[in-house]
Amino acid sequence: MSIDLRERKKLKKRTISLMDDWVFKAVIGDPEDEVCLSSFFQAIDPDFRKVRLLPGEKKVGHPDDKAIRYDICGVINEKIYFDLEIQRNGNPEEQGIRIVFYLSRLLSGQRTKGKDYRELRPVRVIMITNFRFFDDPEVSSDVFYLVGEKTGRTLTKHIQVSIIELAGVERLQRIPVQDLTPLDRWRIVLKFAGDPDKAAWIQAIMAIDEGCRRAVEKMMEIPMSMIEYMWETKRLDREMMRNSEIREERERAVKKARERALKQGIAQGLERGKDQGLMLKTVKVTLKSVKRGMRAAEIADMLEEKVACIQTILKIKEEHPDYTEEQIAMKMIHDSGCPISRCSADSFKERICS
Repeated sequence: MSIDLRERKKLKKRTISLMDDWVFKAVIGDPEDEVCLSSFFQAIDPDFRKVRLLPGEKKVGHPDDKAIRYDICGVINEKIYFDLEIQRNGNPEEQGIRIVFYLSRLLSGQRTKGKDYRELRPVRVIMITNFRFFDDPEVSSDVFYLVGEKTGRTLTKHIQVSIIELAGVERLQRIPVQDLTPLDRWRIVLKFAGDPDKAAWIQAIMAIDEGCRRAVEKMMEIPMSMIEYMWETKRLDREMMRNSEIREERERAVKKARERALKQGIAQGLERGKDQGLMLKTVKVTLKSVKRGMRAAEIADMLEEKVACIQTILKIKEEHPDYTEEQIAMKMIHDSGCPISRCSADSFKERICS
């Protein structure tokens, strides 16, 4: 079956790729057609003779469906639980942590009560990366185990990780298609299926590799209505995420503003309290000194205060003989415009009148 990828591009500007996680799951993780899955695993390791998906897997119908648990999960040779992941962007450190997380879920998800731990099934995460994972450009895949740092001893092969790198696949163009390894053919298809500029290369691989051919065909059979739906859904998801981020940023800004205002209010409150304390002290000393027969000028000189301030205190006491020292001090602050907020001064006035 010949597929003209250039015509596909002319039909719609939007193109899809097997590196799109939902496309990858729809093609490779289709529970109704496991030809592509089996072919890919055979390319990874010829000993992977039988591969099946776990019953919990379902056909993709929404961009988030692939995130139900894993991209694709199942069983190899009826004894190894696997998780197959494709990662378009990232870095080795981040993905290393992610891989360990997936491994732990595969292992801890098994029932252990009443069992010998040796009965736990081996687990394997297979990570396909579109970014550079290996330092050596000649290395495109590797298998990792738990290995001792000093002894080099393998602790267990119950836990394994396979990394398959797609970065640098372009270099394989210098090799005749018939001389490519099965895994390299799959690497090319995963990377460039749907790319009009690589259509001839993809067609040549499809002509000799049944699994790759079926994968490309299944991808091209995805209805345009489905592609448009996925694009629009992802666009809306991104928009909602941006709106959420904007909202969170605003909330953080409001929170910071409130915290600053609170700190400023506390500082101002302390300053006001200091002013109130000083005024109350002045009132107390003034009233005591008057009882001892001192005049306003003498009291002002002693307190290093203005004579008019002392006279005002005495006048308030004369007009309101029932006022306490605190009430006189509050009225002084309210009437004289001392450095205190009007709101607080008004509250002082209410307390005086109460």
